[in-house]
Amino acid sequence: MKAVHILGIGSPSGDDRAGWLAVDALLASDVRARHDGIVIEKLDRPGASLIPRLENASWVILVDAMQGGGQPGRIRHFNQQDWHGYGHGLSSHGIGVLDALSLAHALGFLPPRLDLYGIEVGSVGPGETAGYEVLAAAQWLAAWIADSLEEAAA
Repeated sequence: MKAVHILGIGSPSGDDRAGWLAVDALLASDVRARHDGIVIEKLDRPGASLIPRLENASWVILVDAMQGGGQPGRIRHFNQQDWHGYGHGLSSHGIGVLDALSLAHALGFLPPRLDLYGIEVGSVGPGETAGYEVLAAAQWLAAWIADSLEEAAA
């Protein structure tokens, strides 16, 4: 399998750590030991610094919190056609993930495959812990990603 970058985006504020929780669950599953070339990182509101992390990857998987007014824990997959039409934004971070990806696209830096997952969040207050629904969704999504990596390697 070519280079795969799995990036969990978040902050230490309540449910906003959804991407971090998914990465933690992937790391606990020891997915790196089963696949060469996997980079797994937790990023704290990366903004435009997300763009260099897309380089040298054939497949990038991004997981971030989203605030779309839905039920906390709901998972949504976004493809490139969805980016421009998603009016809620995907992030509460200054330059959001969708903005950074749109810029990467304009600069020709997108990898051949990019999967973007948003986990609907509830409370994102500083110092709060993530809610049960978000934690469960992050664990489920991590298992889904691990299965997708197995299928791609087969």
